[in-house]
Amino acid sequence: MSDDRDTPAAVDVAIVGGGAAGVLVALQLLADPALSLRVALIDPAAEPGGGAAYATAQATHLLNVPAGRMSALQDDPGHFVRYLAARGYGDAELLATAFVPRQAYGRYLLDTLRAQPRFGALRVLRDRVDGIDVVPGSQRLRLASGIRLDARYVVLAVGNRPRPLPASIMQGAVPVVEAWDDGAVAGIPEDADVCIVGSGLSMVDAVLCLAERHRGRLRVVSRHGLLPRPHAAAGPVGAPPTGLDAPSLRARFRALRAATQAATAAGEPWQWVFDRLRPRGQQLWTSLPHAEQRRFLRHAVRYWDVHRHRIAPVAAATLASLQASGRLRVQAARLQALALRDGGRIQVAVQPRHADAPEQFTVDRVINATGIDTTIDPRPDCLLGQLQANGRIVAGPHGLGLAVAADGRVVDAAGRADSALFVIGALRMGQLWETTAIHELREQAREIAAAIALPRGEAHRG
Repeated sequence: MSDDRDTPAAVDVAIVGGGAAGVLVALQLLADPALSLRVALIDPAAEPGGGAAYATAQATHLLNVPAGRMSALQDDPGHFVRYLAARGYGDAELLATAFVPRQAYGRYLLDTLRAQPRFGALRVLRDRVDGIDVVPGSQRLRLASGIRLDARYVVLAVGNRPRPLPASIMQGAVPVVEAWDDGAVAGIPEDADVCIVGSGLSMVDAVLCLAERHRGRLRVVSRHGLLPRPHAAAGPVGAPPTGLDAPSLRARFRALRAATQAATAAGEPWQWVFDRLRPRGQQLWTSLPHAEQRRFLRHAVRYWDVHRHRIAPVAAATLASLQASGRLRVQAARLQALALRDGGRIQVAVQPRHADAPEQFTVDRVINATGIDTTIDPRPDCLLGQLQANGRIVAGPHGLGLAVAADGRVVDAAGRADSALFVIGALRMGQLWETTAIHELREQAREIAAAIALPRGEAHRG
């Protein structure tokens, strides 16, 4: 690896983002000894592999998928399990179905990157990309350090950013702790009363971070009050339910409910039905008419998420224990206002679901766990804001992520696919919906690397 002083003047491929998505692209580009591509991986983090998902230092933050499904190498499904076994995590056969700490996966990605045959052709820059300009025959990246780096191709692997709480609900300078900030969450006083806004995976992380030492009351507020469901033991591979090709969302959900009811009646966990849907996730989205996709986003998305994106059984058991003891309360309610009161306490105003009267209560801390922001950050001083202002990117379907061609190239304001600018991961949500799991990122990384590796005159025909 190099520091900023060893920056090359030009590379073939610049990958913006050093989390899982960026590392998976780099793995593909560096795995073939026959390729001579020079690659730069650019991220402010100290080392690649962590990103928002895997940089956590909390041992209680577990993968939401069994280790046997987390290989970074598409053609070697047992790679991650063997890595864990070689480092003393346990027996490989048992590890395949285990939910291991997420920090182990960040280290795995970094070690796998370092093991690639052409790792010496990689330049890792601890920096931030502030802008990308088109220059003759190249893309010029402007880095926060002042470096200018030219690249034939650029891959946007910027990952997720937390969704901010609406400014309209803030009454005064209300301090808010971000659920993704492990240090800030861990620093909450153990006797503090805490309101967590949002009941998804970010909330689970925050609660697990607090659970062992915290003694104050935890109150979770979200519109539906639904918690992620736990995984069941792995089941046999089977065919997905029939009836999911119907053009209407209502008919598809009817078929899905029938399939889960039949599975339960046969003594199978309902989770197995959803596991059999995993390979079809993107096809289920892209085959829905636009109006039905909108209906899904308005009415069904939260119900889908809690069943499809599940958590480790031990995490679910911790949540259930906290609820049973009265330390954790989950409320279906819409957040209306946050106001800072004398003494530093925070007054929270909510409108409970199915209730006429609003409700107010006070806490010592508020944690924002509303999940990822699915829109383009419009600020002109950030990378995506600058690209949007220049017409190089536009919002994707339903305002989700970016407009993207089928092969991962971004589509500009004129509707043209950019021959040199690719995107991977969460920014393809509008196009694919299911686009953040490792098996989805692996496939996207392979497709992007294949397009880049073709001779320049053939890479983007048609």
